[in-house]
Amino acid sequence: MRRLFLSITIALMALNIGLYAQKDTAQVESKVNLKVVYEKTFDEPILDVIFDTATVSIEEAKSMGWKEEGFTEEKKTKGKALASYPKVVLISRGRELTWLPDERRSSYYTKEIRFYDRDGKIINRLPLKEFGEEYVYLSPQQKYILIEKIPTEWAPGYSGGILYDLNGNKIWEIEGPTPIAVSDEGYAVAAYLDWQIPPKPGGDFYVYDSKGKLLTKIENPLKEKTAPLFAKYSKDGEYAILSFNNETYPPAIFLLITKTGAILWKKDLLEYSYSRAEGEINLLPNKGIVGYIYKGEMCVFLLDWAGNLKWVSQLKTYGHVNCIFSQDGERVYISTTTGYLWCLNNIGEIIWVYRHSGSPPPGNLIADSNAPPFTDIFEQSNQLIVQGLNKIFIFDSKTGNLKTEVKYPGKRIFLYQHNGNIFITNVEDKKILGLKIEEE
Repeated sequence: MRRLFLSITIALMALNIGLYAQKDTAQVESKVNLKVVYEKTFDEPILDVIFDTATVSIEEAKSMGWKEEGFTEEKKTKGKALASYPKVVLISRGRELTWLPDERRSSYYTKEIRFYDRDGKIINRLPLKEFGEEYVYLSPQQKYILIEKIPTEWAPGYSGGILYDLNGNKIWEIEGPTPIAVSDEGYAVAAYLDWQIPPKPGGDFYVYDSKGKLLTKIENPLKEKTAPLFAKYSKDGEYAILSFNNETYPPAIFLLITKTGAILWKKDLLEYSYSRAEGEINLLPNKGIVGYIYKGEMCVFLLDWAGNLKWVSQLKTYGHVNCIFSQDGERVYISTTTGYLWCLNNIGEIIWVYRHSGSPPPGNLIADSNAPPFTDIFEQSNQLIVQGLNKIFIFDSKTGNLKTEVKYPGKRIFLYQHNGNIFITNVEDKKILGLKIEEE
């Protein structure tokens, strides 16, 4: 036990030194451009989109919004292409958005969900309640849409949820606890939520099958201190990570379960707190769980697939934290809304770190950040694509060198990846743009 404690302590010290011993990687290796290869305009501002694909002729794809530059010579010769198109969109109420990307799915910001066919014809509509009593949750690979019923101060007993497919057909409805996560097979994790922050301690998780039938209850191991507040399924749908916590103070308890609710392990982080409002958690089957926790300052942790704590890293900054695994699962990318970006390997060693010129200095938790808030992030080939409010940054994912920065002044955009393509929604201009990376 003492040897394990010393190993973790040494790892922590090495991480904290290494995180900021790196030089800023703002130099440019090779320039790239983002070329618009798809464009579609709507009659109202859109906040979110789910894409689908259809095999169509090149001429049909052009009528759907694709440009000539969006097709390879091979596709032009064949005369057909697998074309992405907006299947589902969330329509804005016109209220001013915060910088947190997921908040746009609250019914306070989204007034309606619209379902389309490939020709752009509306096939279904789903209106939402006006003051944030509902939340739109998407399954990991966006095969299902979950409408969560969120309790409020004026309706504390409002709960339950409804699952829809991408045509707007109802799959199941759960009355009682609110489903807070759903898999691409339609399995769900639910809990009785409290509108207060911090929430009232107590409560359990409930696991449902793809028909909305209750499978099992997972009891809260520390009812006097924690509440069931977080759940997320893996992309393959076979597992889910759960957390009992209290948003603002320790402890944070994590459990890995199978889709049917069997508990594989439980990990107690008794000195740490967790809040999804401040950081994300992601899981990669047979690799591990990476995410945000808090102990006097912001930290990132890695649990291996057996539930062992491998390392904890203090970030020495503030803001919202996003954590993802690389495509090969061998690295971890961490971004913050103060303009920091890190790449670590699976044993916690720093590969590179980028700090925006407008970011506060490391360790300064008071200075204002003039950096664009890094929120959505994904890896494509050897490139890391990052959204910074109204900017898109492209980094070399191996070196951390900035390759290009594209600005959309005065616009609010959101970033997507589908079928190997990059897309953004431009809220003010009511557009979806498809972008192609071109090397100079």
